[in-house]
Amino acid sequence: MRNDRLRALARLVASLSVGAAALGVPAAQATDAAGNATGNATGAAPSAAPAAPAPAAATPAPPSTADATQPSGAAASGKAYTPAPQQVRLGNAIAFRSLIPSPLLEQLTASEYAQIVQTAADEKRLLPASQPRMKRLHAIVAKLAPYSVKWNDRVKGWTWDVNAIRSRDIRLTCLPGGKILVYTGLLDRVRLNDDELGVLIAHGIAHALREHARSNFGATSQTSLRAATLPPLFGVGDPLPQSLHLGERLQTLRYDPTDETEADVIGGDIAARAGFDPRAAITLWDKLAAATRANKAAGFIYTHPYGASRRQDLLNRLPDLMPLYAKAIGKRVDALPDYAGISAQRRKVVRR
Repeated sequence: MRNDRLRALARLVASLSVGAAALGVPAAQATDAAGNATGNATGAAPSAAPAAPAPAAATPAPPSTADATQPSGAAASGKAYTPAPQQVRLGNAIAFRSLIPSPLLEQLTASEYAQIVQTAADEKRLLPASQPRMKRLHAIVAKLAPYSVKWNDRVKGWTWDVNAIRSRDIRLTCLPGGKILVYTGLLDRVRLNDDELGVLIAHGIAHALREHARSNFGATSQTSLRAATLPPLFGVGDPLPQSLHLGERLQTLRYDPTDETEADVIGGDIAARAGFDPRAAITLWDKLAAATRANKAAGFIYTHPYGASRRQDLLNRLPDLMPLYAKAIGKRVDALPDYAGISAQRRKVVRR
């Protein structure tokens, strides 16, 4: 029995090194991680003979074109977006992004999404597909989805889905993999028009495309997720747990201002190309601020920070986005009427 256990540990060490090579982890780092895993598994067992040398780590693959894509023009002039490091540094904020690759994260959140939807259906809180509000949501997502591919190649394999849950919560979340949850408090209490709702869904899609949520998990989440997913990730050990509550966590994360800026830039591009007026972003976030600012623990404006600076940035991007919108609806920019008092030919305001 002891020999069987030692052989299993040796396979784990080798698998960790091979898996780390696929993620672009330096060989020494991979060996160190493998040693930690071995020590944790053996506990008080007598020391064993050294395992065979692990294969050399492969040269890290170049970043995907999606990660290399940067917003262009004036929309990108404010802040630069740095691609996430590829190496695994156990115990810090990069660990979750590196140890949970995109396919696995999408698999986990799809499972959580299905559970959330099924629970809502069992409780008679899920809007039926034939309901007018659901038809409206499906139509908006269908218009937005094709324009998200340029920002992340993985979108080509996403299976888009949207569901609405009866609740007073003002909430909308797009999970990695294209699964969108809308709570009817958003539809009933804020009363967004189609342009505003299109811009908001595009904003949520942008967060999912750039995988902002992964880098926002705390150290506790990293520890539990690393323990749960390392074995199946590398093909050894126990199967995945049925639920890590990722869907719930991803819905309540608080994004930082940099995340919001990037989601505004990318979401604005997607929405404009899909035929949603970019000027609706101003009225949208003003409405959300008025409706949720009092909820300082989990309100939409708490999880998606919004203030005067971000509002001005949204206005300053309009000259870049309005031509995309005008082209999408087959009109000239100078022929577009004002929207909520905002001219289609508005110029940027230079900050001093």
